[in-house]
Amino acid sequence: MKAIRYLLIVSLLLGLTGIGLAQGEGDDPEITLTWWINPWRIRPPGFPADQSPTGDEYPQWISDEFMKLHPNITVEWEVVPNSGYLEKINTALFAGNPPDVMRSLDFNPEWAREGLLEPIDDYLTDFDYEDFVDYALNDGFIDDHYYIWPWNNSNNGMGSTLLLNPAIFEERGVPLPDGPGRHWTIDEFLEAAEQLTFTRDDGTEVYAITVAAQDVENSMAWIYRYGASYINGDMTGFALNSEEGVRGLQLLVDLVNEYGVAPRGGEALDVYGTIDNFHQGRAAMGYGGIYEIGRIDRYLNEDRITEAIDVVVAPFPHDPETGPVAYETSGGFIVFRQSDDYRRDMAMELARFITNTENTALLEDLLYVTARHSSNELLTFESVQAYTDVREQVETYMDAISYGIPYFGPRTLDTSGATDYFKSAVWRARP
Repeated sequence: MKAIRYLLIVSLLLGLTGIGLAQGEGDDPEITLTWWINPWRIRPPGFPADQSPTGDEYPQWISDEFMKLHPNITVEWEVVPNSGYLEKINTALFAGNPPDVMRSLDFNPEWAREGLLEPIDDYLTDFDYEDFVDYALNDGFIDDHYYIWPWNNSNNGMGSTLLLNPAIFEERGVPLPDGPGRHWTIDEFLEAAEQLTFTRDDGTEVYAITVAAQDVENSMAWIYRYGASYINGDMTGFALNSEEGVRGLQLLVDLVNEYGVAPRGGEALDVYGTIDNFHQGRAAMGYGGIYEIGRIDRYLNEDRITEAIDVVVAPFPHDPETGPVAYETSGGFIVFRQSDDYRRDMAMELARFITNTENTALLEDLLYVTARHSSNELLTFESVQAYTDVREQVETYMDAISYGIPYFGPRTLDTSGATDYFKSAVWRARP
């Protein structure tokens, strides 16, 4: 392991020292900065409201705007698919040519410990410390230093909230959960789910919900219903096989085998399989938060679905003794080790530009809440068609994620290797 770490550091430093700086006409050198991001289909300012972005428009706009502010800098960007993201960055690290700035997807805390990242402490202002959501900023706190410029708060709602189709609830005479924050218990959920599982006159089978072994965040959400933990309190081992964890896994399996409110075949499904069942009216409930309202809006514009769904957001049901639980997660941008002070300053400036108040607020286009309080104050969600009361759903979603916990352990531990084992365990349970 030490040899691998040494190779990573040496390769990175060798790659960085090979980057030359050309002196421009002004006092600042001409340099090229690179940044990577996974697909985010955000409309930049001025993008036609009746068109759907491909994912390239946002990074191109960020790069162009930054270059206007810094004419001596050329910015090159790349959209890296979610699948294979970690493999690509590991390859770049071994080759000694990682991007200067990168979206923190698949962030590995060992990168910070091995000296592959630049700490951002000296670049955070007093305003930043007050403005960033605490847990989002602390998500990048490794060994007394901050390493992540926060950007999004929570994810697309997976593992945190459910989407309810009120038309199916009304069709079956089932009331929507209507308490504060729409919180409901597991017993209340199961009673509703039984009534929401039926066969239409044309033979279409409708289930209350879908479970999917490959849908990790939502599978984990069910397992956390009774207070399970991913790792033990002193962070020396995994604890998901505790009594609480086993009880949660049994609930997940029982949704199919015992209660019959979710279809069989879930071991082969991923999150998109569950989304499709909801969109096509084969499930009364789906997964996701306010982002999924934006997905429905986009799919409607793209003719991928024919009718809008006036969804209602609700938290996962909870055990009264455990209380509500949601998935706490966030993301941002990291800066890899630089060869000189000026490159470091400008790489930090690029990361700061992406995550400043105005540009972070662009996440509104995807119906994401952000990691900046000042950005969230700017969000109106007016871009979504008026078939649903988005503000009400935002309030419900924000209440739900206020009960968030880090499902997969703290950022300071690299527990990613356990994910495949978790998927395998759920698959063997045959949900």
